[in-house]
Amino acid sequence: MGFWNTLTFFVATAVEPSWHKTWPFGPGLDEGFLSVFLKGVFIAAILGGMAWLLRWLFGPSGPLREKEFDEPDPEAPVETAHKPLSRNGDADGDGHDRNH
Repeated sequence: MGFWNTLTFFVATAVEPSWHKTWPFGPGLDEGFLSVFLKGVFIAAILGGMAWLLRWLFGPSGPLREKEFDEPDPEAPVETAHKPLSRNGDADGDGHDRNH
């Protein structure tokens, strides 16, 4: 982690010596493009981490997800299974069309 901290420190200080006054949520664009870009990346990383954490906790088979959400809906209409038609149009596949 030391390399990452050193790298971010040098990148932030390369923009302006008073970077600590505005990093990460300072007003304006006076620090330059790189500092503004890094602020956006920082905010995106925070929001992405929050989204991943919520997805992991409450997503499918998550540890805090209620088990009733993984069960089928009891009020959903039941679909009947349809037999696929064979090539000549009969439903039972014996080669005879029942309609004719």
